[in-house]
Amino acid sequence: MLATPATNASPAEGADGLLREAGEASARGEAAVMQSLIDRGLELEPGRADLLRERARAEWMLGNPAAAATCRAALARAPEDVAAWNLLGEILGATDPAAASEAWWRALDLDPDNPEASFHLGNRLRERGEHTAAIIHYERALSRAPGHPGILNNLGLALDETGDHARAEACYRQVLAVDPQHTGALANLANLLSLREAIQETIVVYNRLFAIRRDWPASVWIRRAMAQNRAQDLSGAIESYREAARLAPDDMQVQLHLGTLYVQQRRYADGEVSLQRALELDPGNRYALSMLAHARQQRCDWTGLDDLFAQIERALEGDDAETEFPCMPFATLAMPLSPLAQLHAAQRWSRTIARGPLPPRPAPDRAPDERLRVAFATWNMRDHPTMHLSLEFWEKIDHSRLEMFAYSLRADDDNPFQRRAKAAFEHFADVSQDSVAGIAQRIRDDRIAILVDRNGYTLNAREGIFALRPAPIQINCIGFPGTMGAPWYDYIFTDRFSLPEPLQRFYTERPLYMPHMAFPSDTTRLPTAPPPSRAACGLPEDGFVFCCFNTSYKILPEVFAVWMRLLAAVPGSVLWLLETSADVRGNLRGEAERAGIGPERLVFAPVVPVGEHVARNAAADLFLDTYPYGAHTTANDALLAGLPVLTCAGETLVSRIAGSQLAAIGLPELITGSFAEYEALALELARRPGLLRSYRERLAANRHTTPLFDMARYARDFEDAMERIWAEYLAQT
Repeated sequence: MLATPATNASPAEGADGLLREAGEASARGEAAVMQSLIDRGLELEPGRADLLRERARAEWMLGNPAAAATCRAALARAPEDVAAWNLLGEILGATDPAAASEAWWRALDLDPDNPEASFHLGNRLRERGEHTAAIIHYERALSRAPGHPGILNNLGLALDETGDHARAEACYRQVLAVDPQHTGALANLANLLSLREAIQETIVVYNRLFAIRRDWPASVWIRRAMAQNRAQDLSGAIESYREAARLAPDDMQVQLHLGTLYVQQRRYADGEVSLQRALELDPGNRYALSMLAHARQQRCDWTGLDDLFAQIERALEGDDAETEFPCMPFATLAMPLSPLAQLHAAQRWSRTIARGPLPPRPAPDRAPDERLRVAFATWNMRDHPTMHLSLEFWEKIDHSRLEMFAYSLRADDDNPFQRRAKAAFEHFADVSQDSVAGIAQRIRDDRIAILVDRNGYTLNAREGIFALRPAPIQINCIGFPGTMGAPWYDYIFTDRFSLPEPLQRFYTERPLYMPHMAFPSDTTRLPTAPPPSRAACGLPEDGFVFCCFNTSYKILPEVFAVWMRLLAAVPGSVLWLLETSADVRGNLRGEAERAGIGPERLVFAPVVPVGEHVARNAAADLFLDTYPYGAHTTANDALLAGLPVLTCAGETLVSRIAGSQLAAIGLPELITGSFAEYEALALELARRPGLLRSYRERLAANRHTTPLFDMARYARDFEDAMERIWAEYLAQT
């Protein structure tokens, strides 16, 4: 209840009291109450300038178009009222920006250091993109209003736009020191921290922001999702993107990101829904097409797959290189595409990472008596196929020749694979929390001569590191079995079977040929105990066991049709596959039934630790490779366990790696060049047990005499290759 002025009060005292009460109502946002009080004051003192000014403020707060005229009436009576000029600028800001600026400049004419006028002019200049001029005004405002949260926050925004991120961050932190609940500063700080890849602190700041309120626009939810994704909080990122999709249902990029995260979390059916929505919003989007095909391959749901492959091939074999959303290169490796299409996929992806001139290579910096510094960078220091292959090789490196470094892009969780890697490398650094630029600088500071990329275009890779050229020589090695299509890679680590000379034109890197095979093997992963029985593996005691432990996305309709014809031709035979999901099991058994094969003849092996998995290969009779993406680590597992592998080699690197391993262990007869040859040889081996036994015996004998599992020889070959390419590099510089 408002107090009624005493009847014996003078008009001035009554008007002043009402003006004070109006100011309190304004602070509470009660514009109608404020206007009522001011009107009563004007009844006591008609035409009083400060009362007119505050009436204009109330009218503005209420959206009354008369506000500007009332404010000008106040200025007619008091032309030197700085507060009225500032108010006029605010009233006119939305409808007449030029007149608003004039009003604020008039306020500065009267009071050159007036913080409010400087603040508003700074905002006006920042909105026009004149950030340097805006900074001057904000700094003038701060000289009279030091520590003011609004001025500091907007100064931070202007500094950020000029590239002065350190000062911008300091501004936001100053705001939060005064007002920890300042949502603008929290959102701005989180965005800046995310850009400099301080991911853990970014998450903390976003958590503070969302604890205050959650009714943010889609853009804030998207930035939060990106930080959560980078921090490996996939569930959190999905929920944030889902909210962004609710707020902005027609945002195609939100659907792309959401679909990708579902695929990463192996929620492939959910991923398909988002990716199909992205294609509705942007028909022909190449990234969405490639990820949709990949999601279906993961589920072995082949509905519409041929059409998707055809669209992708047309897009990749064309010359229109510039696209904002290129095909995902890793997904294309498992598609029946030409090597030219895969080259284009990689090249177009590389242009999303870096454009323009590359940074210069570091100058060679190796003393005559110093060992060559070689580094591996990888996210996969964990239970991962490339780790299953690499540990023994790393342990056998001659440290009198090479000084070995490892940069782990994954947070240290003390898993057994990582512990063993730490012991193998002289220098092991967890750089998971560092920015791309910070990692690249560390590699430069460590004076690495040769940097080996063990990820390429795969999940959780930090591709930007290599585009910064932190080492004189950079190698694409095993993690991405195809060309990177990027000028910052000098070599692709391979062998002459995997990448024969006629196919070199489809690679932007020079082949770095190992003399026998590119893939190493950790022979210690095979248990010394006898292999498990068929019964222990859930297999029939009698009957031929065809086996393929490749991941589900590598199984395509054409090769599966061959397998079904083999089962039909070999009574009592079964096909032993790796259990990946109920979707895959149901879809493949459905395909078997449609081919006239009883679904019970598909036996699914559960996922078990690597040693158990390698050992159980021995229970099968013949490993049948997939195509075009063939067996890599799984072929090595089978051969290590003594199981013959039958493969079909094509023109792409991914189709030739099993053949490389067969050649290295002296079984080239098991490499075929067509499906017809592959099917005929598989049937012959199933029907001629003596022939298959001879291959198995030769495999067992060659296990200890040929290069495939000789990791001491492999380590020497690797050391020789490193010294050779370094000498060639020095000769050219």
